[in-house]
Amino acid sequence: TMKDKKMMYLSLPITGRKIEKVKEYAKRIKDKWVEKGFDVVTPFEIVPEDGKPYNYCMGKDIEKLLECEGIILCHDWFSSKGCRAECSVAQVYGKIIKIDDTKYEEGQV
Repeated sequence: TMKDKKMMYLSLPITGRKIEKVKEYAKRIKDKWVEKGFDVVTPFEIVPEDGKPYNYCMGKDIEKLLECEGIILCHDWFSSKGCRAECSVAQVYGKIIKIDDTKYEEGQV
């Protein structure tokens, strides 16, 4: 049943990257984990509008993360303050923590 699917929050570096490329990357990783049987929510679904302040986005993302059963940390997550903060929250609250090693490349379509 749908209820058996674990809801996972997708944590990925966004700051300093081309937003459209990051959105494509997020979708690619989401699709991969949905195929594995998880429900996945990305930051772009939580705050769909571009240009919202960073603190607003982080607040909404953390709020959603707390509703999820786990977090998927994307490649290079440790270089991102936001991802490190989200990982810390996940650890504090005993969430499932998964790592996705799909690399982000600006050039990919």
